Amino acid sequence: MKTKCLLAAIIFLAIACSSKKTQRELYEETTASFTYKTYKATSAATVGPAIKIYNAELPDSITPLKSEYAHLLLGYLWTVSKKPSMAFAEADLAQESTDDDVRYMAQSLRAITMYEQGWDTLARTESQQAKDHLHKPHSTIQYEATTFYILLGIAKIYDKDLEGSKFYWAGFANETGIHWPYLLTDAVADIQAKRIQQGLQKFKVLSQDPAVPEALRTVLVEKIALIEQKGGDVDSPLFWPRLISTVVLEELKKSSDSQLSRFVNMLEGLRKKLPA
Repeated sequence: MKTKCLLAAIIFLAIACSSKKTQRELYEETTASFTYKTYKATSAATVGPAIKIYNAELPDSITPLKSEYAHLLLGYLWTVSKKPSMAFAEADLAQESTDDDVRYMAQSLRAITMYEQGWDTLARTESQQAKDHLHKPHSTIQYEATTFYILLGIAKIYDKDLEGSKFYWAGFANETGIHWPYLLTDAVADIQAKRIQQGLQKFKVLSQDPAVPEALRTVLVEKIALIEQKGGDVDSPLFWPRLISTVVLEELKKSSDSQLSRFVNMLEGLRKKLPA
């Protein structure tokens, strides 16, 4: 009887293991879903005309927006909102661009969303392909360069390449005047490299800096207490990129650059009208 029960258990485990879907299968299932297909078709039909209307209202002195950058930032908004089907759809729409920078940023966006889904093997492959071709933006237009630096800065954190991330956040700071993502990434790099006191000191400086968003300062105070209590890195690999993504988005909505803030707020309004 015991032998039969053991055999049955082995067969059950074998079936369960064989039925477990791979990361690639889960990704393909997501991008074959009704939600993905419906959203992608709606976004493809909606974003272009919306950007055309937006550009028609701009003064001649302001550079018109390109719809592929709208798709990239919409994908970023959906990733922050934990809507992977929509984020993948926007990445795929952006990758249809003839602009090399846009196509590789689309890969970085896709990698970020894959990391958020826990598909780390797929994400690393996608991120590596972007890394092989993309090093710095060719564009000098602020909203294009800002989009580039955000996506690459976040993607590098997910890749656990904090030094690489700092490079992109330095560019982001130059474009926007927002310096805390660079400083925070630098502090997190110290903590993860076991330079605990050095990292804690940087956290404390940031937590007292009025230029740092209040929501972030509150989190830092909590993290300082936790790290001092436990003596090391206490966060999941997804904690910091998620936090930075969310707070950066809110910062851009309130940016002192009127075109940038108007663009992000327009996309936020457009996102609410798209199927979710």
